[in-house]
Amino acid sequence: MLRISDRMMSANLIFRLTQTSERLFRAQERVASGLAFTRPSQNPAGALRAAALRSNIAEMDRFLKNCDLAASWLRQTEVAVADVAEALREAKVRAVSGVNDALDDSARLALAEEIAQISETLVRAGNYHDGDRYLLAGYKLLQPPLQENPTSPPPMLYQGDGGQIEMHVGRDVTVAVNLTADVVFNLNGAAAPGLDDVFTTLQNLETALRANDHEGMESAQAALEAHLARVSALRGEIGARLQRVDFDRRRLTETRDAARSLLGETEGADMAEAVVELEQQRLAYQAAAAACGALARASLMQYLR
Repeated sequence: MLRISDRMMSANLIFRLTQTSERLFRAQERVASGLAFTRPSQNPAGALRAAALRSNIAEMDRFLKNCDLAASWLRQTEVAVADVAEALREAKVRAVSGVNDALDDSARLALAEEIAQISETLVRAGNYHDGDRYLLAGYKLLQPPLQENPTSPPPMLYQGDGGQIEMHVGRDVTVAVNLTADVVFNLNGAAAPGLDDVFTTLQNLETALRANDHEGMESAQAALEAHLARVSALRGEIGARLQRVDFDRRRLTETRDAARSLLGETEGADMAEAVVELEQQRLAYQAAAAACGALARASLMQYLR
C-alpha cells in the first residue's frame, strides 16, 4: 500500500495553491483590463487577428489624416481661386463701364487706376501663403510663384513649376490637392494658348481706358469673360475634388469603425462571464488556502506532541 507522507501532501497543496493563485490572477486581470487575453500565448489565433486589425486601423488613421490635410489644402486653394474670380468680375464691370460714351476722361482714368489695383489684388491671390507654403507654386512651395517682370511684357513671370501634389486617401487612391498659378492666370498660355494671360489682359484694358480706346476695351472685356469662364471651371474642379475627399473620409471612417468593433470582439472579454469566473477562482483560492492552513496546523500539533 502506497504511503503518503506529510511532505508529499504539503508539496501537492502548495502546487495546487500556486495554480489556483495563478488562475485567480488571470481572472482578476481579465476583469480589470476588459480583455479576453493579454498575451499572445493565451490565444495565438486571436492575437494574430488582433494584430492584423490594429495594422488596418493604423493604416486607415493615416489615410484619414491625409484626407484632412487634402481637404484643408483644397479649401484654401478654393479661397485663392475665388478671390481671382471676384477680381475678374470687378475688372469686367470696369471694362463694361469704360465703353460708356457718357464717361469723361477723368472717370476713365479713375477706372484705369482701379484696374491697376485689381491687378495688385490678383498678384496677392496668386501668391497666397498659408503660413507654411505658397499654395499655387507647384513643388516650389517656399517661394512666391508670381514675380513682376522687369522687362515687361508680359507683366508677370511664373517662378513655380507644374508639380501636382497628390495625397494618398486610400490604398492606390490619390487626389491632387493643388493648382498652379500659371494655369490659373494662363501665364505663358498654360491653360489657353490662344489667349493673353490675365495680367496682360488687364494691362491692355488699363491702356485702353487711358486712351479712350473702345475697341481695346471691348477686346479686353471678351478676354476677361474667357478668363472668368476658365477660373469658374477650376473652382468646379476643386469642388469635385473636395467631394471625393469627403466621400473617401466617410468610407474610411466607416471601415475603421467596423475594424475597431471587430477588434473589440476579438480582444474583449465577456464581462458577465469574467466576473463569474473571478468569483469561482476566488472561492477556489480561499479553499486551497484554508486546506494549506489546516495542514500546517496539523503538522505543528504533531510536532509538539
